[in-house]
Amino acid sequence: MATEGPPRSGERLPIKLIMPDQGIERPVIGGGGAGAPFRDVDRAYRQRLDNQVGAVTQALTPHLSKTRAAPVRVKVIAKATAKSHRPLRLFSERTCPIVGVGRVDELFIMATADGLSALRSLITDNDSDKVVKELSSIESIETVTPNWRRGSRDAQEILQRCPRTRRGFMARVKLFDYGQFDEQPLLVEDFLHRCADLGVVVDPSGYATRSWTFAVECRSVQDVEALSRIVGVRSISQMPLIRTVRPQVAINQALPDLPVRAAGQDDIPVVVVVDSGVSDRNTALASWVVGRDVQVAPPYDQNKAHGTFVAGLVTFGAQLNPTIAGIDNGPCGVFDLQVIPNDDPDRGDTLALMEQDLLVSLEQALTEHANKYRVWNLSLGTDEVCSLDDFSELANELDNLQERFNVSFVISAGNYQQLPLLDYPRTDSQKDTGRITAPADSVLGITVGAISHVDFRQGGPKQHQPSSFSRHGAGPNYVIKPDLVHYGGSCTTDGSTVHGIRSLTDAGIAEDLGTSFAAPLVSRTLAQIYHEITPSPSPVLARALLTHHARDPRSGLRVPDGEENYLGFGLPATVPYCLECTPHSATLVFDDVLRPGNFLEWDHFPYPPSLYQNGRYFGEIWMTLAFSPARGSRWGTEYCQSHIDAHLGVYHDTVSRTTGEITQKFKGLVPPEHRNPGMLYEAYQVETLRKWAPVRTYHGDMGESGEKGNRWRLKLQLLTRHEHANETARAQPFSLIITIADPLKVAPVYDEMAQIVRSRFQAENLAVRQRARVRSQTQGGA
Repeated sequence: MATEGPPRSGERLPIKLIMPDQGIERPVIGGGGAGAPFRDVDRAYRQRLDNQVGAVTQALTPHLSKTRAAPVRVKVIAKATAKSHRPLRLFSERTCPIVGVGRVDELFIMATADGLSALRSLITDNDSDKVVKELSSIESIETVTPNWRRGSRDAQEILQRCPRTRRGFMARVKLFDYGQFDEQPLLVEDFLHRCADLGVVVDPSGYATRSWTFAVECRSVQDVEALSRIVGVRSISQMPLIRTVRPQVAINQALPDLPVRAAGQDDIPVVVVVDSGVSDRNTALASWVVGRDVQVAPPYDQNKAHGTFVAGLVTFGAQLNPTIAGIDNGPCGVFDLQVIPNDDPDRGDTLALMEQDLLVSLEQALTEHANKYRVWNLSLGTDEVCSLDDFSELANELDNLQERFNVSFVISAGNYQQLPLLDYPRTDSQKDTGRITAPADSVLGITVGAISHVDFRQGGPKQHQPSSFSRHGAGPNYVIKPDLVHYGGSCTTDGSTVHGIRSLTDAGIAEDLGTSFAAPLVSRTLAQIYHEITPSPSPVLARALLTHHARDPRSGLRVPDGEENYLGFGLPATVPYCLECTPHSATLVFDDVLRPGNFLEWDHFPYPPSLYQNGRYFGEIWMTLAFSPARGSRWGTEYCQSHIDAHLGVYHDTVSRTTGEITQKFKGLVPPEHRNPGMLYEAYQVETLRKWAPVRTYHGDMGESGEKGNRWRLKLQLLTRHEHANETARAQPFSLIITIADPLKVAPVYDEMAQIVRSRFQAENLAVRQRARVRSQTQGGA
């Protein structure tokens, strides 16, 4: 359903906020037997596993005398990847507990001498149904090899990819994480001692304390090889470099009249532009810069082209691109956080920005400014194509920072730059090579792809289709990425014809291409959501509101299944329409908390009487559910450890064919979008049902014939990966937005729902401040 226009007679119809603690909390009833084994667990099979553990014991014995424990890699068969099949009795604290996950079929256990001995006894002698079932799921038990730690690359290749330093080459090393087990300090101590013996410099700066990630300065291939043989090392790779897109196409023309921020106009939304700096040579733009934090040392701080272009879109996106719909002209300021040094030799001395440097600068700036500014635009990226099996270290660190400082990062999806560029629809080979780059896989971050504002007759995208340079998802664990799209310029796949989006340079107006320039258009909308709601919403609610009215820009309808990896949830609606209702639609917000082991239920859920006729319900419903899942980088593809299921539907009468007894049966009428319920195993559910994703959308249309039903019911349930229960057993805040609408735009849905809500719930209007107006004062020229 397309987003509707302004409400009746200019009246603002507010969203209703349902106060928490009004759902009925009920316990989740679980259980079930062991189930049938996946294969015969005969004497020969047990002997094979016992031999593998024996080989592991022999290989690790020299290490265990120093570290007391060592990680061991376990592979399970494809049918046993579901969390309900996890071998928790086979690998427990009595033997060798599970301490991590890699790919979908890959577990890591913490092995000790006594634990390995106890494990062999279980393998050879235990005949209980549950242990036999778990034994049947095991493919192999083996040591972690140097080649595995290097990601199947040789040491020479890793060294060649590492950025140069004064003393060598900068690598990134991540250790295994044993969680709360006492052996972790010994693992870290052994790593540091080995590095000291090698004479390599280790620096943990920028990385979270318990991420066990380090920058390590290697001098030779031999150093890389030696590091990959340390038993506690989980991975060794090059230190990623942070990159931006250099502005390309200049247009030498005078600037239009641009509004200048008046003295005292301080109550405005603000986006922190984390970039190369914002020029102060344009009077109009400089007036909207509310502060500056320069973290680039001279002489590397002089090239501000990219940051200025981004800031121009945050502040004047609509004025500079008057022919592009979907960009509002409400005021928005900029805080200039300069962290990216010059990388263009034509602009002077150059300096590379490493991942670690970015993280150090971000943490310092967040410490000083996060309490004032909630939206941080990161139009930057790396050359690291995101894996489907594991989240990047940079994404993990950005998630930690967002949660710690209660802010939202808006991140560009990344640009594909090799000619020919990407077709649409993507070819099979392009689906792999064109995937998003780190840190666009950030779970808490809002990743933005670019769409075309022009229509190429041939050799390029049609209007509103993904731009030929815009990278696509899915993200790791099949999380939907990009989250949203906006206009970022367009070109033909051979790069010969370019129609860029316009913004500012020191010389005037320029045109350029990139997901870097789609991101700030989403950032300004998100900043306005934060600013206009009082008190300021949580990042989860702000993200839900931003997503809820996003639509496919080609049709104004829902993004079709199968295209979410290219368009995400769509193009976001501008403020104020994403914060208001219409006479024929009503929106409710549930900002509440779920506890593990329980579900929340709202029986007799309200529904407008005008959409109920002759025992049938009519209308359209869409829902957006957002939450910040419990996370853990050591769990690999299971990085997101909590999930919420939402169900909205009706009870209807069913008659028993044998007894004629009438019973009530629940039927969901608002199913999750972007899923294929036909697959059976967990590996497929992750992909097709988007399980464990931090944002889910739902859509239901009762159609012309309607749906039979007696009463409505809403149910939300928290799921956790049960083997991590001790770590994730915490209350889970969430934001659920539900809109009920009449597609025919006839029924008085808003008035009816408002009346029911007043009588049924403790509720209040989502408080939205009066929009500030752009002052009439303007400034022309550069």
